[in-house]
Amino acid sequence: MSQARQKFQTYLFFLRHFDQCVRHGRNTQSMNHLVNALLTEQQPLLAGVGQVALTPARRDTIRRMLFNAWNSETVARMNSLFDPAVRAVTNQWKPVQTYYAIYFLLNAIHEIQSPNHQQTHEATLRYTTMTIRQWFPAPWHCAYDFDGKQCHAFAWQQLPTVHSGWNLSNHNEPAVFVGHFFRTTGREKQEEKWMTHGKGKIHTNGPRTGKRFLRREMRGGTIAFWDVLWRIRKWVNYKEAQALLEGQDYPDHVEEFDSRLNSILTTSSAVLEHLLYRLLGDQTLTSMYASYLQVTNGIVTCPELILRRDLICGLP
Repeated sequence: MSQARQKFQTYLFFLRHFDQCVRHGRNTQSMNHLVNALLTEQQPLLAGVGQVALTPARRDTIRRMLFNAWNSETVARMNSLFDPAVRAVTNQWKPVQTYYAIYFLLNAIHEIQSPNHQQTHEATLRYTTMTIRQWFPAPWHCAYDFDGKQCHAFAWQQLPTVHSGWNLSNHNEPAVFVGHFFRTTGREKQEEKWMTHGKGKIHTNGPRTGKRFLRREMRGGTIAFWDVLWRIRKWVNYKEAQALLEGQDYPDHVEEFDSRLNSILTTSSAVLEHLLYRLLGDQTLTSMYASYLQVTNGIVTCPELILRRDLICGLP
């Protein structure tokens, strides 16, 4: 197997196993049934979440963020209209738009909850992982503490042992793959911090004054699904686009990469918009859905967005 295919399949297999975790034990007869099951399961998790009063200016800010999210989703889904041979090329952009579709929903939640927060990707992703993931059902509420080597909301406290090649294998228990992918994402974050803040630098105070920083001193942090999306986005956008372009030499994998992202985008957006429904209230979120659908009416169709709107807002 070529190195490009191995790298592509590693990311594809994460999407496969995460999607399997989403579907595990839930009604998967259709996307309608799956989203409805997720919303029902999430309902008690949101019991303590109340509506937040917004000024007109802050409401406009949230509206802009949601439009950015929904338009990124629309652009991401256009990829599925292409022939599979074309998607072998256009799949490079799919994770980027999927990331932004989810990120702007997270950004809207962050803005509502912490209006004076720092507007950065890192700050919003850290806020989501450390502060609000308990409001989401599995597997979005699962996380891995890279530095403490502890699992949170998995079925085990420490990761089960896996053999070499685990990242290119199907697992009977998909959460094992997801947990280890969180681990390697933490290791990648540690390496990035080392290259930026540690390599070749020395301590200027403390017990190690005058000594070089060690790689193990860099923290990988607590890793959840959102961090993996950021990792995939950087992989295709900055680091190794050639691995995706050269690694999709198996047609079924080209289509699966696209379809898994579609499924994860729908379900992830559903649990995030359900939280936004509680924070914004029925009238505000319904009107924002309606405004976006009015703007795009007759130009593009948004069946997944309409599905979520109807189930979240209780429309017939």
